[in-house]
Amino acid sequence: MNSLLFERDLLYPTQNVIDPGILHVKLLSPANSRIPVIIESKSMHSAIENINTIIDILQKEIFDRINIKIFENTLVYLKLNEADKLNYSGVDCMQVISNEDDVITYRPADMEYIV
Repeated sequence: MNSLLFERDLLYPTQNVIDPGILHVKLLSPANSRIPVIIESKSMHSAIENINTIIDILQKEIFDRINIKIFENTLVYLKLNEADKLNYSGVDCMQVISNEDDVITYRPADMEYIV
């Protein structure tokens, strides 16, 4: 079980200026060479649809301060809200993966093995 290093709530912009998205972010102690980052949506907005904005905010608000590149030094997991679960066959959690061209993909993940 990984211990909690840091946690924080963040806002992110959505298509509706007066209704921002809300996230709860946890950084866990690394089990290997990468820091597990768990992102949980606390609003009705789709974190998957806004993932590029969310990753950009995480990089600027958290990781730039400690000189960490998010996709080089972390493992990012997204806990899906109810609307996203319906769109992804009931999956509870997705790993967020970026390739060399900054194209983001998702892979189902099991929270039991992360936390």
